[in-house]
Amino acid sequence: MLVTMSDKELNRINVIQSVVEKRMRRRDAAHQLALTERQTQRLMNRFRESGAAGLANLRRGRR
Repeated sequence: MLVTMSDKELNRINVIQSVVEKRMRRRDAAHQLALTERQTQRLMNRFRESGAAGLANLRRGRR
C-alpha cells in the first residue's frame, strides 16, 4: 500500500524513529513536535506496530 505523507508527517517519522532508536529522549521529541510526552508515546507505539505508515494521518481520504 502506498501512503502519501506531508512534510510534517515525514519530520514526525524522523523524530519518532530517533526516540525508538534511543538517539533522542521522549521529552525532547515531544517538545520538538509540540506534543505531550504521552502523545509521543502513543506515536512510538503506532510506529512500532505499523511502521512509518502508522504515523500517517488516519483521517486522510475520509469524507
